[in-house]
Amino acid sequence: MLRLMLVDDEPPARRGLRHLMQAHADAEIVGEAGSVQQAREMVLALRPDALFLDIELADGLGFDVLEKLSPPPAVVFVTAHDLYAVKAFDVAALDFLLKPVDPDRLAITLDRLRQRKAVAPAQEQQQRSGHDMAHFSEQRLHLRVGGQSTIVALNKITLLKAEEDFTRIFVSGERDHLVCRLLRHFEAQLPTPPFFRVSRSLMVNLARLENVQWLASGRCSFSVGEDIAPVSLGRDAAQRLRRCIDEIGMVSA
Repeated sequence: MLRLMLVDDEPPARRGLRHLMQAHADAEIVGEAGSVQQAREMVLALRPDALFLDIELADGLGFDVLEKLSPPPAVVFVTAHDLYAVKAFDVAALDFLLKPVDPDRLAITLDRLRQRKAVAPAQEQQQRSGHDMAHFSEQRLHLRVGGQSTIVALNKITLLKAEEDFTRIFVSGERDHLVCRLLRHFEAQLPTPPFFRVSRSLMVNLARLENVQWLASGRCSFSVGEDIAPVSLGRDAAQRLRRCIDEIGMVSA
């Protein structure tokens, strides 16, 4: 699956590109942004495979989005102005599409993205994982709650709990958010560690663990802060949590 993000300050342009993408079953639009600032935050939170990036945005240029992104995602510039083509390839853009986007030309671009993803070395993936952990405190999660966008710092998330077709996200010092997404969506999106799925219905941020009580019955109870009640786990979930704590080198008493 190609995880793509669209950046354009004109909603009709994003809708048109999204419509063209629907012809490709493996093209998933994971996020959309209309400004440089919003795009930067969403890229850090979503880590898409590629950006389809307009160059002239209301608050700056698309090139500004790419500053200080390391490693950056693949970039496909989408613009009505071909005068930026040379500069686009100076920043190692994968492709350059002119508006209105031709469906056949888009198909070629997506093929290039598939080839790039297929041959990406394991070392690159390891570097990206290391980068994510090193900059964990800077990462954000983009949520759609009640028709509005909410940006949450990853290091403030304590728990994620499945509630039927929704996931409740608990945030330290803030109100919780009920999002219309399955827990497995966030399991695939959040870095492991520190996030770890201990059961079918619960994921915990190990960096937020304050106290774990291991019981003789094989169960356990843990705390992630004063604003959330202690959480009890059954035997299987408790064993998974203990193994994970041991594997990442946390002290377990």
